[in-house]
Amino acid sequence: MIVRSTRERYGGGFRLVHYEPDEQGRCRPKLAESDFDEMIDSFYVLREEQLRALEEKVMAGEVSPIALFMALTRATVEDVAARMGIRRSTVRAHMTPSGFEKARVETLKRYARIFDIAVADFFEFTHIDQDVSAEVARSPGRIVQKITVRHEP
Repeated sequence: MIVRSTRERYGGGFRLVHYEPDEQGRCRPKLAESDFDEMIDSFYVLREEQLRALEEKVMAGEVSPIALFMALTRATVEDVAARMGIRRSTVRAHMTPSGFEKARVETLKRYARIFDIAVADFFEFTHIDQDVSAEVARSPGRIVQKITVRHEP
């Protein structure tokens, strides 16, 4: 998982995307300046704090990456079990480090689809500094990802 040290801003603030229909009835995206920069910024600050706390728990062996992504996406055991087509007890087991270690690659691929990540994101935290950018490309099966890191002068 790539963790960026800064939030993306455009011209000093955040941008909102909204969609407007064109003459043919198709929706086109339109960027607009946000009047809610402080609220958006405070949301991201809280999310960063949550991610850091969860990352510390994963690194301390208290929870598994499955538990981390469930917390970040606010998914319940019941939600994930239903989407995975497995028992709730299996999901709860995978939320522990020992249960996670026993999960098969095919099962991790299914979790990755649910959380919209690559399987590799379960196994690493990559922190990107302010003057560095990273581009991620994933294989179709979400098993492999390529990370291109560039220094931005």
